[in-house]
This record gives sequence, C-alpha cells and structure tokens, in this order.
Amino acid sequence: MIAAVAVLALGTGSASGASAPAPRDQVRSFVCQKALDPPTRAVSVQAVMRPVTGTAKMQMRFDLMRKTRAGAPFKVVRGQFLGSWLAPDNSTLGQRPGDVWIVNHPVVGLPAPATYRFRVSFRWLGSSGQQLLSAVQSSSACYQPELRADLLVRSLTVTPLASGQAAYVAEIANRGLTAAGPVEVDLAGVGAGKQAETLGSVGPKSTARERFVAPACTPGANLVVTVDPSHTIDEYDFTNNVLTMPCPPSATSS
Repeated sequence: MIAAVAVLALGTGSASGASAPAPRDQVRSFVCQKALDPPTRAVSVQAVMRPVTGTAKMQMRFDLMRKTRAGAPFKVVRGQFLGSWLAPDNSTLGQRPGDVWIVNHPVVGLPAPATYRFRVSFRWLGSSGQQLLSAVQSSSACYQPELRADLLVRSLTVTPLASGQAAYVAEIANRGLTAAGPVEVDLAGVGAGKQAETLGSVGPKSTARERFVAPACTPGANLVVTVDPSHTIDEYDFTNNVLTMPCPPSATSS
C-alpha cells in the first residue's frame, strides 16, 4: 500500500514580462523512480498555477491513478494529500496578476507491478467563493515493475533407492526479476524431524533442483517441502513457498 505522501507548496509573486503569457495551469517535472525496495518506489509531479482575472483563491487537487494490467482502466489510489483540494499557505496568493503557485507532489511506497499517472485538477475561485474557471491536466504514465524475487516449490519427485532409502528432488522456481540466494529448502514427512539443504542461488525467471536422500516415506503420508522457511529472502509473495503432497505408492518399491 501507499507508504507515504509528501507535499511541498511554494508561492511566488512576480511581475509579468513582455514575452508570451505563461500557461495558467501546467503539469511538469514528472519523475518515475523504479526500485527493488518497495518503500523507495516513487512517482512525482510538479504543478504550476497562475491566477485568472478576478481570482481570490487558487486550489489544486492531486489524484493518483493506477492500473494493474494492460488494457484495464485507471482507478483512483487512496493516500494522504490525495483527492483533497489544497490551497496556498498564503491566502492572498493569486490575487495579483503576477502570482505563481508551484506544488511538488511525490508519492512513495508504490505497489507493483502497476502503471501510475497523476490527474491534477485546478480551480479558480472569486471573492464570493464562486468558481471562475476549472481545468484538468494529466501526467505521463509510470510503469513500476515488481523487481523482487518470488520463490516457489514447483514439484517434488520421489525415487526409491536400493539402499532402502529414497531420493527426493524438489524443483524450486524463481518467478521474480532478481536472483535469490543462498536459499534454504526443507523437507518434512520422512523420518524424524526435517531435512534441510541449501541452494547457492536461484536466478531470475529460472529453476533449480535440490536433492535429499532420506528414509523412504510411508505411502499416503504427507510430504512437505518449504523454500525459504524463515523468510530471509526479500520476496513479494510468500504464499507459494510450501508444497504438500502425499507420498506416492511407488516410493518404497525396489
């Protein structure tokens, strides 16, 4: 979820020059900061507002929009300082023709994967509070990929050995975009306690296999393979770290 939002508002009064008039509403300085660590993923925009004739008060509203898949509609994101009308600290800003109000609006802690963009609304109010004019501007889009690892147990095969024991081979996948390692893999349901082995690394978008040699399991008994049981790897989904399956009938065959 959105972890933090900060707003910095700056107001200046300056005389108009002889050049072409500056826009009365503008969105600029768009920043899209991608990161492995969710709290440092950020999107930021700067909005600029100038008065129109008769302005007594200027206001802005920032809406952050998000879509989680291509072709889906953008939906409004809730967060501090989002979706509310903001006004300058200086209540007289906007009453002079040369006034300029600048607001830098960053939002951090963005869930991923998703695409974000700002929708900035502007409105100018008269001395009686009546709305003189309104406008809406949209920023560029910011795609935030999920860069962290995502380990999961894909399968477990059991092969009986002549010694009376069995070989258990667990296939471990990493669906994420960052390598993970070292990775602990545990096997429970064979003998007393659990068996633990360590994979050196599992690359991004790849698989690795861990082999255990342990007592033969009892057909029908549950075998449980757990990857990263202590959650020491920075993953984005821990719900797929465990695979439970029954010991196959052939596990004790010679």
